[in-house]
Amino acid sequence: MDWKNDLSGMFGGEKMRLSRAQKEGVEFGVFLERVVMPTYMKVVEELTKYGREVVTRNTGVAASLTVRNEGSEEITFQILKRSLPVGYVPFAEIRARERRGLRVLKTETNLREGAHSLGDVTESDILNTFMKCYRAVFEG
Repeated sequence: MDWKNDLSGMFGGEKMRLSRAQKEGVEFGVFLERVVMPTYMKVVEELTKYGREVVTRNTGVAASLTVRNEGSEEITFQILKRSLPVGYVPFAEIRARERRGLRVLKTETNLREGAHSLGDVTESDILNTFMKCYRAVFEG
């Protein structure tokens, strides 16, 4: 939420008009806070049972989850938004070390099949996408 709008509303002033980009930024920030980060916390809870170190971060424009095993990064899974002429869509960016080698591969994937908007993406979509990507790290 925009703090200047809050103050304006509290003191009876007119609400400032937000640009499309500002509105999208606020909506995406709420999505990260209410959907993505609670989903990440479930992943953290489960992976720590398997001796993994898991770090999450929410910058307001992206939310990342990094998994390390014995000090070595296995995967960084990040949810970002891509602007399109008609709006924007969330997507995942994955950074993982090649199974046999030193190269770090960076790829992108959709969180859902087909056309979708922010409101369509669920916890289940995020978990399924993460697991598909994390499994790929081990299958090489």
